[in-house]
Amino acid sequence: MWMKNAWYVAAFSKEVHTNLLARTFLGTRVVLYRQEDGQVAALEDSCAHRRLPLSFGHVENDRLVCGYHGMAFGADGKCTGIPGQERIPPAARVRAFPIQERHDLIWIWLGDPALAGQSSPPDAGRMKHPDWVPSAGYCHLEADYRLLNDNLLDLSHVAFVHGRTIGNTAVAQSPIKVSQQGNVVSVHRDVVGAHAPPFYAHLGGFRQPIHRWHTVNYHAPSTCIIEVGCEATQPGDGLGRIEGVVMHLITPETEDSSHYFWAFIRRFRQDEPALTEYIRQAIDATHTEDKVVVELQHASLTAPQRENPVNLAIVVDSGPLRGRRLLEERIQQEQSAPAPEPVPAHLAG
Repeated sequence: MWMKNAWYVAAFSKEVHTNLLARTFLGTRVVLYRQEDGQVAALEDSCAHRRLPLSFGHVENDRLVCGYHGMAFGADGKCTGIPGQERIPPAARVRAFPIQERHDLIWIWLGDPALAGQSSPPDAGRMKHPDWVPSAGYCHLEADYRLLNDNLLDLSHVAFVHGRTIGNTAVAQSPIKVSQQGNVVSVHRDVVGAHAPPFYAHLGGFRQPIHRWHTVNYHAPSTCIIEVGCEATQPGDGLGRIEGVVMHLITPETEDSSHYFWAFIRRFRQDEPALTEYIRQAIDATHTEDKVVVELQHASLTAPQRENPVNLAIVVDSGPLRGRRLLEERIQQEQSAPAPEPVPAHLAG
């Protein structure tokens, strides 16, 4: 159910310091910390000795020291010291994971490390662009990550789940256009001639009917980048036009839980910290509503049903179904690829 050869968000940059941060990704326990040179290290959170979580230990001179018997491990996973003995067994090492830190996000690669350099994380450049201002947050879900993918690829639900913030009935009544370019599935919707829902009315000051649009761009396995905007249909109404992008960065934790990192990034009213906080609170409330729905759905489905939760397909399922097919294809490609050549023992380090 997982693509392992892919970049997933592990944390926001501000979360990782010289202290230890323990998280689980794709069923694998990982501990992250920042070294003195600013680089982030990510190791399997399990000591090579007696499997105590290394996150119970501490960092000393860039080495992670186990809190049980004091074995120390470098950022490459190799043991560098064992109290009471000089010889370090070759097997005294833990798995180290490739990391990329870009635009205030820390990405981790859980698959074959030899393949990590062949792809890049999805573009989140607007998180740090001087013309754009982010409002960001995190939500933990007790649900299969694919259900959240489905949720984001079918935004008709905002009319019924998010009526207090970003939704109104006009969204569900407006047609969608589904397309695919390579490994990206897109779902576009124009909502014309309806009043702005509360969130967008506040952002743009709109009082008259507007033209609103959103385009969901799904990047397998679990990133959705949604381009959003509103434009006045009457001269002089509000700001006239506003544009933003919403980053939905989902990392599976286990088969039954997910990390949900998000950011709403705007290119209007940039010099208003109060607006940045308003957006953060409003989007956090919106995602709390999604959390309730998706967790209820997850709890109601058996494991086989989660593979195909659509009991009766309707028009708005075309985006989620296309996204599911793309994800399944990518997973099958990964599973059918030749296994990497084993590293000779004399080169294993």
